[in-house]
Amino acid sequence: MTRRHMAIAAHDWTGLPPRPQGRAGADRGGLRPSVGFARRAAPRDTAGMRELQVVNAAELALAYAAAEYAVALDGDALPLRVGRPADDLEAYWPAARYLFVSAWNPASQPHSDSANQAADERLVARIQAAGVQRHAAWAQDSAGQWREPGWLLADLDDGAADALAREFGQAGVLVWRRGEPVRLRMLIARPQDAVASEHTDWADG
Repeated sequence: MTRRHMAIAAHDWTGLPPRPQGRAGADRGGLRPSVGFARRAAPRDTAGMRELQVVNAAELALAYAAAEYAVALDGDALPLRVGRPADDLEAYWPAARYLFVSAWNPASQPHSDSANQAADERLVARIQAAGVQRHAAWAQDSAGQWREPGWLLADLDDGAADALAREFGQAGVLVWRRGEPVRLRMLIARPQDAVASEHTDWADG
């Protein structure tokens, strides 16, 4: 997602290793918790993730929490909102844990459609190679001024979810356990002026 008043420091993250392409066609009929996204050492990828340092991280977190999210399931668009349960989605697509992640506009900076689509294709390839279930999803603001595609994934633990999101330059994701309210997880350092929120977590601080 994009937001004004942001900057990045170009420190590479340790990227996740590429998965064997032969796994791309793996059966996705069952849930495969955390397969393919375990953290381990890998060679540096200078085209990969960079550490995010957002000038106004508190404002960014508020914008993410207020955004509207939805997932496409069998022709229906099921809404997701931070702080609210996702009962309809969970009844339709049972899983123990859920993750909404996008590859668009890494580092919260606007990129061209072609660059975003290429990043999305790489994300899909990673998901497929890991054999993780996915459904198309998106985020948008209430005013309709921006909308970004993403994916809803099933049964990745927090470490795997963080690693995947960071690989694709994302400052925040949605994560939650079945039966609990949707939570926003920020992957950048928590600023001192961040407003306390019951449903927002900060991975760093």
